[in-house]
Amino acid sequence: MNNYSPLDNKSYNAHPSGSFGIELSEQHARPAQTYSPPSPLASPLDPPLDYDKQLNNDSKTNLQPQPSPGRNWQLQSQQVARITPLRAAIIIFDSIIASTPIMFIALALIAARLDGNEITQYGIRLRQTLLLSPTIFPVIFAALMGRCFKQVGLYLAERGTTLGRLEQLIGCQSLFSALERQISLRSWSIVGIALTLVWAFSPLGGQSALRLLESERPVVNSTETFKYLDPLSMQGSVLSGASAANSGRSTFTSLFLAALLSSTKYQNTPMDLWGNVKMPAYRTIENSTSDEWKIVPTEREVNVTYASLIGIPVAGVHQAGLSNFNMKARQWDITCDKNEEMSQEDAGYGRVSATWKLNYTTADERTRCQDYPCPVALKSLNSRGNVSVASCEISYEYIEAQIRCNETDCRADKLRKLDLYTDGYTKDELDLITRTNVLSIGMEKVTSVDNYDVDDAGARGSTNMEKWMMDPWNFIGASYSNVDLYKLPAETLAKRLTILWNTFFQSTYATTTLGGNMPANLSELMVNDMTLGFNDTTAHLSEARPAVYKINWKWFSLLLVSSVILQVAAYTGLVLKYTTLAPDIIGYASSLTLMNPYVPAPTGGTTLHGLERAAILHDLPIRIGDVCPNEPVGAIVFASTSGARVGRLDRRRWYV
Repeated sequence: MNNYSPLDNKSYNAHPSGSFGIELSEQHARPAQTYSPPSPLASPLDPPLDYDKQLNNDSKTNLQPQPSPGRNWQLQSQQVARITPLRAAIIIFDSIIASTPIMFIALALIAARLDGNEITQYGIRLRQTLLLSPTIFPVIFAALMGRCFKQVGLYLAERGTTLGRLEQLIGCQSLFSALERQISLRSWSIVGIALTLVWAFSPLGGQSALRLLESERPVVNSTETFKYLDPLSMQGSVLSGASAANSGRSTFTSLFLAALLSSTKYQNTPMDLWGNVKMPAYRTIENSTSDEWKIVPTEREVNVTYASLIGIPVAGVHQAGLSNFNMKARQWDITCDKNEEMSQEDAGYGRVSATWKLNYTTADERTRCQDYPCPVALKSLNSRGNVSVASCEISYEYIEAQIRCNETDCRADKLRKLDLYTDGYTKDELDLITRTNVLSIGMEKVTSVDNYDVDDAGARGSTNMEKWMMDPWNFIGASYSNVDLYKLPAETLAKRLTILWNTFFQSTYATTTLGGNMPANLSELMVNDMTLGFNDTTAHLSEARPAVYKINWKWFSLLLVSSVILQVAAYTGLVLKYTTLAPDIIGYASSLTLMNPYVPAPTGGTTLHGLERAAILHDLPIRIGDVCPNEPVGAIVFASTSGARVGRLDRRRWYV
């Protein structure tokens, strides 16, 4: 005798008539009542052994044998898994469906062949196809993998297996259902874990196809030799002698004024209007870092102060790619400690032959500039008839720069200061000429560049150079008035005078190299100028080639593995489907009607598949309900409501 009492007030016992009898009783005054399901040895249409024929409301009272529900119902015995024309057609269709994973394998292999090839329309269309994979792959994976597990379960059921193993396989139709079966069955087996891991390939396979094919621009690194203007070319400056300066006036005048008048656009750019590389003023960045190399800020961070409006010519820069190289140059630096207004008499201006003057502060040529810095004075007539006087010092410096070019757009990234008297520049020879001739003649010529040989130059107002120093952004045009340079801070005036002087000095030598478009053979430029020279510098090049396809081999491997696993599973399910003799009845609602005494159906139909049975019994009314509605304790059964009373379930009622 086996007892079960959920709330200690009801029990069910084995019926004396057989092991399948269930006795429903209450622990109250009522007499015990019994209910016996049909014997498994009896006909499905026979009533229970102790059925009370006086109970008109019993759920099987009105169930009568039914005629064949359709012409496809099996009335006679037949063989299972017979090959018919319809079945052969279905096999062909199933074979096509089972072969769909080949599509993903083919896509992966085709994409792999594009690795390293340039982008084409064919590749673009392939990438568009791969974009659909995250949607298509999981759908196909779920269909084929779910069918495989179901067919494996049916195959094992035909040969004998456990109910738990069968439930794991049949119910494993998604990643969630696989985890659900593991938890609900309380069986963390290796098979269950393997099934869960297999379903993880569904999202991974779809995402791997999306990330399989990328594009990149390969970079080729190399070294090459560039050439830039040798700083010693300044030996050819026309300022080395008075006669040469007069002869070269037409050349330096046009170059200097062109650079000056275009400065509103090119003053803060890293290259001049001809494409030469400009050097930043070292003084403006020397305190940027304690390192030897001083960092030049980018134009986005701050306006960079360049030492000159004319840059250094560089030959050999590539039209494409990135390049980095070093080059050296010499530049002037001027500082001023005082800027004030004086009368013409106190300033010692002398004859008004020009609106401004720039000269040494001492007349003795032997002592006025023995070494750098050399003292100089700037004097400029102002609007009140007085003179703006600035006391300044001028120095000559040697600078090395790190240049970075993006295609042909170049800029100086870093600067460092070198010893002035190196690389062939000597103090007692070349620098002596610079201090005595170049500076003296240059300071005389720069003040009259735009009004040379003009009668009564002082009556025409300030020159373009003075107006530029007063306001570099608004100086063009005739005004016939003098500017008041004394109103500028001494530091600002010194910075602008430095730019002006360097620009003028660079316009006096190597002028054939400044306009750009230098010949491939630079020696052609040296025919008429023996002081002209170019230095070699090693450039490191990084050139981006045309964009090519790049395969992500990790995602490629994952897609290939996922597709191969899916293909093996698809063919496994296909083979098992047509080699297993048992009809596919597992997992279908119609299978609950099979040999069910509470569903009136004619004998036979056991060879029908689940969907075939569902199609034939399509209109059969059914309910999951109480087949003992008049008993103290009910019984829940999947039953037909056709001609029988099947009670609805009640939360307050007790059921076995």
